[in-house]
Formats: sequence, structure tokens, C-alpha cells
Amino acid sequence: MGVIKFDVITVGAGVMGLSIAAELAENGLKVAVIDRDEAERHASFKAGGMLGAQNEFYGDSPSFRLARASRAYFKPLSESLLETTGIDIEYRETGLIKIADSSEDAENIRRQHAFLNGHNEKVQLLDENAVLDLSNQFLRPNEHPAMLIPADGQVNANKYTRALTERALINGVTRIGHTEVLSIERLGESYTVKTSKGIMHAGKVVVTAGAWAQELIEPFGVQSSITGVKGEVMLLEHPGVRMDHTLFMTNGCYIIPKRNHRFLLGATSLFNDYSAGMTDAGEAWLWKEALRRLPRLKGANVLMKTSGIRPYTPDAAPVMDEVHDGLFLVGGHYRNGILLSPITGRLMSKWIIRGGRPEGLQEFTIERMKTDAMHHQ
Repeated sequence: MGVIKFDVITVGAGVMGLSIAAELAENGLKVAVIDRDEAERHASFKAGGMLGAQNEFYGDSPSFRLARASRAYFKPLSESLLETTGIDIEYRETGLIKIADSSEDAENIRRQHAFLNGHNEKVQLLDENAVLDLSNQFLRPNEHPAMLIPADGQVNANKYTRALTERALINGVTRIGHTEVLSIERLGESYTVKTSKGIMHAGKVVVTAGAWAQELIEPFGVQSSITGVKGEVMLLEHPGVRMDHTLFMTNGCYIIPKRNHRFLLGATSLFNDYSAGMTDAGEAWLWKEALRRLPRLKGANVLMKTSGIRPYTPDAAPVMDEVHDGLFLVGGHYRNGILLSPITGRLMSKWIIRGGRPEGLQEFTIERMKTDAMHHQ
């Protein structure tokens, strides 16, 4: 591969990189997406696909407002992707049941309900009978309260990522796969991107490399505090279990009903663990927690066991910022990467094309990472 020039290069072909690249190309820019395509590393393909715009939040925040705005994109986006790519991302407005796992978590759920109900009065606390009725008698409730969040839906994350890839290609994005980005250097008014397959130039670069972003921006004196959290998941199949709502337990385990009697079971959270594949301990924990609440899954066929590395920041909010002139960092979306990808693509592309931070991204600066680092010294 010789020297190639693009308007913008995005490093990383997850849902963030693809969403930004597709929007840029749709606006007439020459765009490339580079990815090393390492198995067991892609968080986007392995995600549960929950659109938890309310599940993750206990009070008002910029992240909460961004999440709710992004969730509203998914219905029209699913229809658009089906029309343009032929891929059904399986968008479903199924709702979510959140179950407290301890007395302390029970109080947190009551507090969360008071907040969320103020934004959507259909968010309601559930007693044991209501949990049984909503789950077709399959879930096993406990003595603690549960909560119904009816607006938090889901997509098939694997199909969603594939559809975003196809949309980007249709829009004219060049996808350069199985390629390692070795360094990014400023050269005059543009950037030199050195890769394992040659050198490319771009006027602007967007680093969407997930948990590996820091090593690429460090030469610019930037500290993102983005690290990796390994999440392990299993895909099960059981024709005898019929449930519509996603189940989310406050200890982090979730069960997401998918099509064809399938259930996505996740997820462990192993901080600073960049290893690939399911561990014995992770599998045992997932089975134990799942069977506590949905014992009928015992004997289910295991279709897949895998893992992904989710990018995480100390305050659990993403970084979306211009960290050097024409060099952008987008990462740290953690468990909300799928959910936040549509609005991130739109707002970041607007920023890159027009200049100036768009409304809605004011709080997601790299500067706050310096403050956080000082607090943790």
C-alpha cells in the first residue's frame, strides 16, 4: 500500500467509528476506517444490544440526556438500515425489568424509580406477582422490589454493527481491515497515519479505538484515562422459555430475549483484563446468576461463548473531544456504546465538518480527565 490521502481517517471500526465515518461520507468527504480486526476484541459485535437510556441512570446528567436523545433515533434508523443494506437489526421496544439483588440495591431502585418516573410515568415499581405476569411466569422474583422501564428496548448488536459497516461502504467509506495503526503524527496541516500496511495521510483523524485509544494519542501529551473492561457473554437457546422483557439484575447480570428462542446472557466486568475468550469462572458466574432468576434455562443449548473489551473511564462517561488541532478522540462509552452511536455519529460529524463543539457535547471533554486524575492521586 502506497501513500494515500483522505479527508478524514477513523481508527477503529466499531459502532462509533462506523457511525462517524458514514455521516462524514454522506456529506461528501473522502473517509477511511482502519481496523485490526482481532477476534474476541470487538466490543460492538459482542454487546448485548440493550438501549438502556434509563436503566443506567439515577439522576439527571449530560449522559442521561444524550442517551435519551440517541434512543429516539433507533426506530427510524432501523428502518433506514433495512432499506439501504437489507439487514434487519431486530429493533424491539420490549422494555426492561430491573431486579434488586440486595437491600441496599432495593433502596437504589426506589430512588431511581422516583427519578425516572418524573420523566416517564410509565416507569413503575413491580411486586412479585407483577414480575411473574410480565415474564409469563418464568422469572423467579425475590423479596426486593423490581422496576419496569418500558421504553428501554434492544437491537441485535452483531447485525447492527454489520449494517453500519454496509451503510458506510455504500456511502463511499474505504474500510481497511486487518491493519494495525502504529502511530499518528502531525505533519504540517495534516496527519500521517503509519500502519502495518503502509502510510496514509488525512486532514483530520478520529481515534475510535476503544480500550486501545490511549496509546495512539499519548504522543500528543493527552491523557484520556480510558481503560478496558472485559465482558463475557453466552448465547443460549431454549424453545421452552418464552419471555419478552430484558431482565437486568443490579449485580450486572442480564438476560436479553432474542428471536428464535434465544437468550443473550451477560456480562462479567473484568477491569484491565485484555485477554480473549470466556473464562471458566466467568461462565460459572453467568450460569449461577441466570438460573437464580430464570431456572427454566437449565439445560439450554449453548450456541456461543465469547468476550469483548469495553472502553471505560473513571466517571463512566465518554470522552468526545478535539484533543489536538484536527485530532479527535471518541471513546469510553462503556456499556452504552450501541445506544449512543447514532447521536455520536451525527454530532461528531457536524463538529468535524463545521468546526466548533456541538450542543450536547459540552461536558464530554478531555479536560475533566485531568481533574479526575488529581482526585485519584
